Amino acid sequence: MADAPAPRHALVMHCIAALLQRTLGCPTLEAHQQALQGFLDELTPWISPAALPALVQQPFALFDHLAFTPHGDGDDKNVSVALSPRGEVMFRAWLRQRGLDPLLCRS
Repeated sequence: MADAPAPRHALVMHCIAALLQRTLGCPTLEAHQQALQGFLDELTPWISPAALPALVQQPFALFDHLAFTPHGDGDDKNVSVALSPRGEVMFRAWLRQRGLDPLLCRS
């Protein structure tokens, strides 16, 4: 039996899914940028003041590494993600917004 993903990995996937839910259906680049900015604006109260300047410098890469590795006979893929430093700031704010400790990834 394969090992279950680490809780942090699962939470990162949930965070990315929340971001994608906000941005995937956008018909224009401007709409996409507005949706992305709205997502980040909602996280602002949970971003530490010291880390806030990292997110106001636009644009920034969310990932340092992202890979999809097929497995099995179907369309299933393993996803490997390494957040960029600014992506990590966004993820930690997303955790705080949900009442989770960003260091322990739990409440």
